[in-house]
Amino acid sequence: MINLKSNITKEQAQSALNLTAEIIDNFGPRLTGTPACKQAGERLKTELEKSCPKTASEEFQCSRDAFLYFIRYFSISYLGAFICLIASGYWTILAAILTSFGCIMAICEFVFYKEFVDPFFKKTDGYNISGTIEPSGEVQQSIIISGHYDSPHVFRFLNKNQKLYKFRILLTLFLYFFITAISLWASYVWLTQPTSFTINQFLIFIMGGGLILMLQYFFFVSWDVSPGAGDNLISSAMALRLADHFSNLNLKHTRLIFLCPDAEESGLRGAREYVKLHRETLQSISTYNINMDSIYRLQDLRFLQSEINGTVPLDEKLGRKCTEIAQALGYDIPSMHMPFGGGSTDAAEFAKAGIPALSIIGLDTTFTSGNVPYHTNFDTVEKIEPEAVLACMQIAEQFIMDIDNSVLES
Repeated sequence: MINLKSNITKEQAQSALNLTAEIIDNFGPRLTGTPACKQAGERLKTELEKSCPKTASEEFQCSRDAFLYFIRYFSISYLGAFICLIASGYWTILAAILTSFGCIMAICEFVFYKEFVDPFFKKTDGYNISGTIEPSGEVQQSIIISGHYDSPHVFRFLNKNQKLYKFRILLTLFLYFFITAISLWASYVWLTQPTSFTINQFLIFIMGGGLILMLQYFFFVSWDVSPGAGDNLISSAMALRLADHFSNLNLKHTRLIFLCPDAEESGLRGAREYVKLHRETLQSISTYNINMDSIYRLQDLRFLQSEINGTVPLDEKLGRKCTEIAQALGYDIPSMHMPFGGGSTDAAEFAKAGIPALSIIGLDTTFTSGNVPYHTNFDTVEKIEPEAVLACMQIAEQFIMDIDNSVLES
């Protein structure tokens, strides 16, 4: 295998970290729709203007709070269903309706990222920031380097006692599906045998005990907002520093787009709007998307093979190409499917539109260390390894150079 030597330096990686720290110091956490997020987007655009002849701040609206509302609804509907089951009789029908709606909401909004309850929520403004560098010759393909800049709410189950995170989530889901099943069964029995219906007291005891955890679940999504350094401002900063790098080079036939989407933490709404707005242009020529998200440690870097809880495949050829580039640079980066429950990154929206896409992540998805910064209030620049930033930037740089000089092998 040919060894590659990147022109991306440690100083450029450190510059991306410095920009990340500066934006957080100046504007703080960046929840979509807040002044802080808008100001951070304006700062990113100003920085892109130094290297990109064409920049844009494209406004869109989304229902920011709809995506994760099912978590709070689980707690509310669990309590309501429990009371209805104790009341028995026709109240069991209401219990079945409450819990069934919760399951449908979770499946649509989180499992498949569909905008199921969005129309019922307040709209907030988001801004997709982008910069474009045109090649010296005829445009034959384009590459989008992306990384969102909005930051998430703190997840309390991750902020403390992180090693118990997966157990608490699985137990909570079991309890909710359990009470849903009991509610459906109880309502069916009451409708078919109303005079002889009673609920076993042991089941009532189990569901009542579950209230302790389910009521805590209401506060799973904290009102606090994470600083969002690794998830995911560093990726926006890397895109900007790559724009700086390529502003001094003349690519032959490759248009470069450096994209900082908003509202990723609201269910990929920003990337979805970007693809919707630019679909015709993106599909008119060969287009590739390299997305970066949650970059913390070099040893945790992974190429994703799928998105949206494993339901949307990412491009295999693109994955192989980036794996080869990484190896040639001296990095051993495995590939993995997005685990069910892991959610998604912005690459999914490009993949859904038929655009070859790849996402690079860099966090411990097992949470066994108990100290993963993801969705916590300690997601600060100090938690990001410069080596991980350097690796991502070098892989992106070499991919761009490779595409400009050739095409992906079949």
